[in-house]
Amino acid sequence: MGYMKKRFIYAEMMGKYSNILLCGEDDRILGASSLSDITASARQIMTGMPYQTPPKQNKVSVSYAVSSKEAFYSLLERDGQKRADDFLVSNFFAFSPLVAREVVYRACGRTDACVFELGKESFYDQIRKLDDIVEKKDFTPIIVRNKDGEGIEYSFIEIEQYAPLAVSEKKESFSELLIEYYGSKTERAGIKQYASDILKVVNNSLTRLHKKINLQREELEECGKRDIFKKEGDLITANLYRLKQGDTRIRLYDYEKEIEVELNLDLRITPAKNAQNRYKKYTKLKNAEAILRDQITKAETEIKYLESVLDFITRSTNVNELSEIRKELVVTGYIADRAKGKKQRTPVLKPLAFTTSGGFAVRVGKNNRDNDSITSSADKLDIWFHIKGFHGSHTVLYTEGREPSATDYTEAAMIAAYHSEKRGSENIGVDYTQIRYLKKPNGSPPGFVTYEKYWTAFVDAVMPKVSEDKEKE
Repeated sequence: MGYMKKRFIYAEMMGKYSNILLCGEDDRILGASSLSDITASARQIMTGMPYQTPPKQNKVSVSYAVSSKEAFYSLLERDGQKRADDFLVSNFFAFSPLVAREVVYRACGRTDACVFELGKESFYDQIRKLDDIVEKKDFTPIIVRNKDGEGIEYSFIEIEQYAPLAVSEKKESFSELLIEYYGSKTERAGIKQYASDILKVVNNSLTRLHKKINLQREELEECGKRDIFKKEGDLITANLYRLKQGDTRIRLYDYEKEIEVELNLDLRITPAKNAQNRYKKYTKLKNAEAILRDQITKAETEIKYLESVLDFITRSTNVNELSEIRKELVVTGYIADRAKGKKQRTPVLKPLAFTTSGGFAVRVGKNNRDNDSITSSADKLDIWFHIKGFHGSHTVLYTEGREPSATDYTEAAMIAAYHSEKRGSENIGVDYTQIRYLKKPNGSPPGFVTYEKYWTAFVDAVMPKVSEDKEKE
């Protein structure tokens, strides 16, 4: 209304309990990013309630501990049975669990040591070094990455406790560090959310197929009894002269097995009709067996296809790659096309492209449609690679009429092994053959090929030192 008003903003930085509150001139709460409900036992954060500062903690500053070595040693003696990192967090201000573990690790080479296991002098020295960093503001923006390159921690000091399972990377500024860390975290959360819908479709389809194939195998097992009906029909036919309508149970001699067999007959029909009914059951089961075997083969092929889709989903690094997989499932009929008739502007993703140390181009499919595309467009003398016995991307080494070296073959095989469900494994088999020896059966799902003439290389499923070409299609 044009009247000047004074407002107060309180920012409480307390880890998962952090909050931001807006209060009026009388310090009553006007709003907060996180409000408590009426059942809260203490310090209610509710609109209209007076603002209260967080309760004080019974802690001292690190500078105090450094200034009085005797006081620090007395604290050590009092809490000797505590884990050393818990001791730091509970007794001193501004210690995060990560930094507390790091101080303990530098003091004794472990993060789970108890206070009594540490040398007092080395423990004190590490805390003094930390205090020097804080006093001089000699901070270093550090992000800790796991083997997959994902950020798992960040700090203002070097982090050594995760070696060799993770590596520390220095950034130019804390702004860059936080944007990268939380940006990638948000992206991973988006990928996870987008992937969950696709995973639900694929997993439901796989559950249905496994249930169906189990029932078909049970029926197939029943079909194995067909020869019994034929044998019984033969025995009845051979002994028709001895049988009459009204017989319900007969004993016949099986000359092949040289044993007597007891058979039940339907008294409402003639013995000849009983024989015919058994021949009909035999024929029905024989025909059913052929159909069931064909259906089981198709179901197994479909299961392999869906499992390959699962593999691509787990290896996807962004939403665009997942979007291409979703399109594939729309084309194959697993997902309804809700955008039918609508114009969509989605980026057309290119297959992964690399150049071997010998200068040969290598392309890798990001999904099954990619697999079909790079395989069908390659020359008949180009070399096709695929991990042996597992799901993975089709990989093509483009020869351009030249003969690649053994190093080029090895690098292409390693690329194929890396872009598979066995990524990171050692001594993995990779089949390779020329494109001309590949066959794609009619009606087969995307990414499905067969081949008979091939060779197998055994390599580690790690990415070789080759250049990635993001411009090639």
